[in-house]
Amino acid sequence: MKKLFLLLTISILLQGCFAKYPQGSGGYDGTNNGNSGSNQTPNGGDRPQKYPQQNPREQTNYPSNPQAKTGRSADKDLVVGNIRLTDQYTILYLTFTNRNQAGEYRDKTTGKTVYNDGSQNVAFQENAVLVAANGARTFKAIKTDNIPFLNDAQAINLSKYGRRLKPGESINFVAYFERLDKGLENFDMNECNSDNYICWNTYDLYVKNPSDAVNQPTQIPPTNTDNTPTTPTKSRTKSGKIGEVDNTPKPQPVPVVTTVFVSGIVRDVKTNRPLSATIDYKLSSSKQMLDSVQSFASTGIYKMSLQKGQVYTYSTSARGYLVANDVIDLSKATGKVTKDIYLTPIIVGDKITLKNIYFEVSKSDLLPASFAELNKLVTMMEDNPLMEIRLDGHTDVVGDPDANLELSQERVDACETYMVKKGIPSARIQAVGYGDTKPIVKKGTDEERKVNRRVEFVVLKL
Repeated sequence: MKKLFLLLTISILLQGCFAKYPQGSGGYDGTNNGNSGSNQTPNGGDRPQKYPQQNPREQTNYPSNPQAKTGRSADKDLVVGNIRLTDQYTILYLTFTNRNQAGEYRDKTTGKTVYNDGSQNVAFQENAVLVAANGARTFKAIKTDNIPFLNDAQAINLSKYGRRLKPGESINFVAYFERLDKGLENFDMNECNSDNYICWNTYDLYVKNPSDAVNQPTQIPPTNTDNTPTTPTKSRTKSGKIGEVDNTPKPQPVPVVTTVFVSGIVRDVKTNRPLSATIDYKLSSSKQMLDSVQSFASTGIYKMSLQKGQVYTYSTSARGYLVANDVIDLSKATGKVTKDIYLTPIIVGDKITLKNIYFEVSKSDLLPASFAELNKLVTMMEDNPLMEIRLDGHTDVVGDPDANLELSQERVDACETYMVKKGIPSARIQAVGYGDTKPIVKKGTDEERKVNRRVEFVVLKL
């Protein structure tokens, strides 16, 4: 009898080990960090969330690449099986498993008991991007294999356009993005921005992608037609004495052009007048600035000579103007490149949205992809030493108002902390979280309301 009791106890304990509770489908998820390509119940509800007994996953047959690091996903049911680079694409091989369980749950909005069969509709969004170089470079999604590839309008109706998965069912699929610049090896995937779906955003991805060497032009010594070094020709007599010397110069080969001349004009975007500005540039794969050039105050003209075959990012700053970031792609350029730059003046009272601020899902932890946008603000405040700003944090109208208010405050506090660490005095920065009290769009679909999730800065003083 004791043995039977012991066996029953062990059996119950083992069943408990397999009863895991996944993260719900999210409710509020702040600026630029949505929920996902799967349609789990909004805001979680009280539906039982135990994992079902899992069916074996489909055979992946993913190409082997031991150099790929698969990172960590905001949705733990998504696994990155491999990452591969071709001449044209950055390719991610992914697997998603529906771990929902059928059962009854209470809808928090209506209070009614609803039965759910545990099925999920999944898709991948067209506006997905890979984010690299601490946010300075983004690479667009191109296509997918074995999963619907949806635009914004289709993504809000997954029941019609998505692929339906039964509880315990897995799907293997492939996502193709623009190719990473050579030298960029660490990156994140930002798949969508929604409050109703768990986004397949994945961080700390890695793939081996060495950069081409940046060679400086070198002096090529003149050679003869047989490729032997050119030296003055000396004739000798039979006795060994040196006779006449031939100093006729030999033809020299044309030196190989390894640089591209880049020029343009820096202008005020409103008045079109030329500006004096500083242009800092670096390789897209590097954190270190290569050099800076100054545009002429009278003409706004700037000039620089860059190594061909490379991709550069640059930052243009001038006192009294917003910092402008852009890319110069010389991977296929030949000859001269002309690129004009337009700067927007700063005006007291202006409210500017920081477009590329990323946080951990439902947290206030800044992701490295946010650094490029915040660095622009730091540079602007360095160029304008009397400038003072207020950081405003906003959420969508979905979710608990008190939780939204707290999270919005924590997130703008995180932005302020980053800027203070970069050398901006805290006395020049205010940080205020407004939660969901100042939405841009009060009604509509989740896609239409995503503009509510934002971090802005207001110019208080110049």
